[in-house]
Amino acid sequence: MEEMQQHNMSWIEVQFLKKAVDVLCQCRTVLMYTYVFAFYLKKNNQSIMFEDNQKDLENATECLSEYLERDISADSLVDIKQKVQDKYRYCESRVNVLLQHVHEGYEKDFWEYNEVL
Repeated sequence: MEEMQQHNMSWIEVQFLKKAVDVLCQCRTVLMYTYVFAFYLKKNNQSIMFEDNQKDLENATECLSEYLERDISADSLVDIKQKVQDKYRYCESRVNVLLQHVHEGYEKDFWEYNEVL
């Protein structure tokens, strides 16, 4: 954030980075728990949809992480800001979709579990 402020951006203009890091942490936390959840699911159409949603979130999370790791120059500042904001908003929506699918599965009894190994 300090680096971006050195490129003539105000404190308020760089707050998107804090939001992006918060979303990145939320995505990684959700993924951490959904990997375990998916491990115990029996394969059926709902579990395949769940794993597709999970994979989409995983890809978007990795892309957001890559954007945040890039070096920032004055030339790429506006471009990076737009890409980061677009990606963290997409990640937020994917987290919501994934969690809504889990809740819907509980409500409608979609989930079938493997026996303990």
